[in-house]
Amino acid sequence: MMRLTTSLAFLVTLSACTVDSNRHDSSAHNPELGCLSQPDSALRMSELQNGIRGQVKFSGEEETFKTLRAVMAEYEIPAVSVAVIHQGKIDWSRTIQYTDAESFNCRSLFQVASLSKPVTVMAAMRMEAEGAINLDQDVQQYLNSFVLPAGKQTTDNPVTLRNIFTHTSGITPGGYQGYAIDTPLPSDIDIVQGSPGVNSPKVAVIAEPNSVMAYSGGAYTLAELALQEHFAMSFSALMSQWILVPAGMTQSDFSQPLPIAKQPQVARGHSHTGEVIDGGWHNYPEQAAAGLWSNSQDMAKFLLEIYQAYHGQESIFSQAQIQTMLSEERDRSVYGFIVDRSNGGLSLTHYGGNVGYRSGMTIDLNSGNGLVYLTNSDNGALLGNELLLSTSQVYGWRQFQQVEVQRAELDSAVLNARVGNYLWNEQVEVRIGINEEHTQLSLFFPNGDEYPLTPISGEEMDFIHANTGVSLSFLREGDFNTFLLYGRLAERITKEIE
Repeated sequence: MMRLTTSLAFLVTLSACTVDSNRHDSSAHNPELGCLSQPDSALRMSELQNGIRGQVKFSGEEETFKTLRAVMAEYEIPAVSVAVIHQGKIDWSRTIQYTDAESFNCRSLFQVASLSKPVTVMAAMRMEAEGAINLDQDVQQYLNSFVLPAGKQTTDNPVTLRNIFTHTSGITPGGYQGYAIDTPLPSDIDIVQGSPGVNSPKVAVIAEPNSVMAYSGGAYTLAELALQEHFAMSFSALMSQWILVPAGMTQSDFSQPLPIAKQPQVARGHSHTGEVIDGGWHNYPEQAAAGLWSNSQDMAKFLLEIYQAYHGQESIFSQAQIQTMLSEERDRSVYGFIVDRSNGGLSLTHYGGNVGYRSGMTIDLNSGNGLVYLTNSDNGALLGNELLLSTSQVYGWRQFQQVEVQRAELDSAVLNARVGNYLWNEQVEVRIGINEEHTQLSLFFPNGDEYPLTPISGEEMDFIHANTGVSLSFLREGDFNTFLLYGRLAERITKEIE
């Protein structure tokens, strides 16, 4: 599923930061700014920051380029933490801002949202390699204070840490919205039980484990509870011991709430309309699923550990661990990473979205090229997609290529007839609406993300989101009351869903 995952003169503010020393930091540092950079990275950095382009190129129309800062202003994104990986090294990292309302730097902390999940997964893999856990053991064996309710699991086909981490546990799907910082945080027990005051459904095994892939934040919280009880340690301490410290992620922290001493470093989250989230951010007691605070440079270090292990180089992971992980690919996914083997590449990509934050990271295990972006805005996915595409063009990647299409024209009556609520993939209610000028359709997701749709030539009534290249086709066979999105059907809702 897509992430649910939204012009000023160019004068990028590159803020000073301090970089801790470890083996990933062996390249040259900019002595004035303190942010990491290779000696020959300046031209590539400038070309990227001045050459942001869209995912879609319309045939016969001149392509336009924007500066990074201009795009940030357009989307009302105050800051973006960026780290570019080139040929197995961090080429450069910066925290860039377009406004002087706040001060950001390379030590600023962002919520990485669902990027927390693969960090948790890789920590668990290290635990298993040391014989501390068994990923294929019934998860109930690690739980002391909670009994997983009877459901579709059986003794012969139990819920395990492995199928939790691969999103095949059969546990209730869905993500998390977090809690306002002045709201008491529920415990993990409260969350999995769905106790009063909890804003997410209780954990239930509604499908046979290992039968279907369904994204489940609740399953990760169950794993979080199991690991804490098995090791008799807090989750943040576990993650520091098993992954953050070994990987040199010295600025990162799974603590929820964030310690008071670190709160001045927070890049406060912003809504779609550019307003600061009440209190600055939400807290996420669901740490394994969404609770990591970090910056792009630390997350790039994490990706490089995977890359180096894949090539048998020095790493906190073994080459066998990464090969085994890759062998478990299912539906173009491996432990939540999107896998892309096109054009001779082998890329692992993951996205994230918390209230006020959007994030993404990718690494090509063959070429050693990648990118991490962390934004403090609900509109950050829009910028992230353009960063991925533009970085691909500047650095000559195999993945994230532009799409070329032919623009089409549709009259307002045809557009208005498509407006309504639709149920996509029998799971997610989305809305098709008209923008304020009444000239363009938009696809709206439950979390508020809006994808403006441009009509294009095709076999059906086809549209494309120019920023991401996501296409949508209303089907003649369904009298245009159904559409395909990511190959999955959406049907018009004609009555209220209970």
